[in-house]
Amino acid sequence: MRKLLCADGYRMYAKKWFWLCVVCMILLAVAFCMMQYTAMDYVVSLDRVIFLPLSVYGVAVAALVSQFSGEDFHSGVIRNKIIAGRSRTSIYLSGMVSNVTACIAVYLLTIAVSLGIGRLLFPVNVTTGEIVWHLVLGLFLCLSYASLYHMIAMLTGKKTTAIVLCMGLSFLLLFLCLHTNQILMQEAFKDGLPNPHYVQGVKRTVYEWLHDWNPFGQAAQLSAMQCRNPARFVASDLGMAVLTSAIGIAGFGQKQLS
Repeated sequence: MRKLLCADGYRMYAKKWFWLCVVCMILLAVAFCMMQYTAMDYVVSLDRVIFLPLSVYGVAVAALVSQFSGEDFHSGVIRNKIIAGRSRTSIYLSGMVSNVTACIAVYLLTIAVSLGIGRLLFPVNVTTGEIVWHLVLGLFLCLSYASLYHMIAMLTGKKTTAIVLCMGLSFLLLFLCLHTNQILMQEAFKDGLPNPHYVQGVKRTVYEWLHDWNPFGQAAQLSAMQCRNPARFVASDLGMAVLTSAIGIAGFGQKQLS
């Protein structure tokens, strides 16, 4: 297992896709800071800037993970690992660990740039403890994204199909997040009158669960540093990792390699 981890880790960080993802996310972090600084007609505080790049982070790592895991099939690396006597479970988990660490690296580098620029340009209205707390929550989000996309790539078995499916799913989850966020942001009253678009009761609870389960919904909460239910946030990510790993390992174990 150790040799597999070393080999997968080296391949991940030696590939251009990882560095391309890092560069794109850092450029987006800079662009978001500049837009918040120059395009707003009101003063934006630091808490609205630090995690703002996470709004598109899920799309970026979808491309990274599907490219890395899908290429293993395309280049015959997985077949060679099996011929060398590696178990399918260890192959799957090694790839997942490499993807998780890569997603975390992209995340930390992006937030570091966003935080560095943000402290120079925007009023500081959050404590170090609050930043660290939300930073830790983001690590669980990285686990959720990586495990989900890795499962899809390993079950698909074709790089192009894996990229299409992962990117398609990322946009689908993004649109779902926009829908649930719009509903949950509605106020009970507008101009002193009941808001007909405000949902409550069981329906609101369902929307909250959908928003918290969706990694993009979690990213939206992190970007505003307003996580309503941190315990559900973490439980959803751990549950996603366990569920997708179980499905992925079982499916990959039965997969016929061409």
